[in-house]
Amino acid sequence: MSLEHFFFAGPAEAPTGLVGLEMFGDVALLRSLVVAEPLRGGGAGSALLNHAERHARGRGVKVVYLLTTTAEQFFAQRGYGHAARDSAPAAIHATREFSALCPSSSAFMSRQL
Repeated sequence: MSLEHFFFAGPAEAPTGLVGLEMFGDVALLRSLVVAEPLRGGGAGSALLNHAERHARGRGVKVVYLLTTTAEQFFAQRGYGHAARDSAPAAIHATREFSALCPSSSAFMSRQL
């Protein structure tokens, strides 16, 4: 996987937040949105998410998908809705995150850009 679509907040030597995308034509899988615990709730996560969505939109992505076990409410408040796992596009379904890394109990969510 290329790091071309990963972005961080804070200094390069000690990032305070990170977000990534796996791009598949007009769909993308949001990966690894994380903010250092002392900075959570201060807008860094929203800023990183907004940046990732702008980046995706600028590259022709129409829908962003994600899997989460801990941040369902965060994403719901930012326009992501639940999706049926069996409705995942083939490219998303084939990712390691979807097929192996995230448990089947993870919330599968999407947002139209």
